[in-house]
Amino acid sequence: MNVDNILWKSLLNLKETATNGNCLGWVNKKNRFNTCYTIDDINDSYTALLLKKGLKINNNDLNNYKKIETSFDYVDLYVANTISQSHLFILKNYWPLSILKHINFKNPFILTHAAVSLDGYLATTNGNSRWIGNEENLIHAHRLRALFDAVLIGSNTVKNDCPSLNVRHVEGENPIRLVLSKTSRNFSNLKKISNTKTFLLRVSDIEFVDEDAIFDKIIYAKGYTKKEKLMSLIDSCKKENITSILVEGGGATLSSFIETDLINSMQLHIAPVLFGNGIKAIQLPSVNLVDEGIKLKQMELTPIGDSFMITTTLL
Repeated sequence: MNVDNILWKSLLNLKETATNGNCLGWVNKKNRFNTCYTIDDINDSYTALLLKKGLKINNNDLNNYKKIETSFDYVDLYVANTISQSHLFILKNYWPLSILKHINFKNPFILTHAAVSLDGYLATTNGNSRWIGNEENLIHAHRLRALFDAVLIGSNTVKNDCPSLNVRHVEGENPIRLVLSKTSRNFSNLKKISNTKTFLLRVSDIEFVDEDAIFDKIIYAKGYTKKEKLMSLIDSCKKENITSILVEGGGATLSSFIETDLINSMQLHIAPVLFGNGIKAIQLPSVNLVDEGIKLKQMELTPIGDSFMITTTLL
């Protein structure tokens, strides 16, 4: 097993278990103390800064390390100058996500991820989207699924893509599958996965007659506005011990979470292709002035094969 695979397996273990001892250190920005978790089988001193549990961060301890900027604003990451690029990619993109279960967020952590054309479409006019992203992004998406408790899509994505929403291309467990829908009654295109829970998040109170055959549970939204309804669904997910949600689409679903300011981070895989027209990835209410637009912060560009990925948060 190469070091990259060992590091990935360690991050999967880190998702579930927090222990004492020597560990890969991260710094909680709120109180400037590190919380540490054991990384088994990683003995390379250059992989990352090793700290003792409870050690207060001291600048003198960081002289041989550099701070790595990430788009996740709840941790600082320090690595040695000799770290390899493949290790750095894994740590920057997955290590902060592997500790989500160990951070007491008020609501589930929400990250949106989508592959889009250079002119901003996630599908052609007839709904075709396979495959906008390259193989590297496909592996990245499955790593995200393995690290998150749940993956969420809208009913149109069920209809158009016939998704499985499982983890196939990397080692890891399948997330809980969440389908967000307002009026759809036909979910037959959602592939059945054994030993994987599937919930229907119903924005309206419309009933679904075959619910027991496809869904383990139907959760109905409360409230009047779009944000109130989405927040009530997210709160219900937390009561199901879902601490993190990966939103994969489609366009209406992505846009709803962005418009209501309910996401913690957003990733867009930009493919080198132009559609000219199609299904927009993000459709928001129009603005009259530039200053009225939603601002992005902590934007980071990450090369992925022949494409690149934007990771950012909303201001």
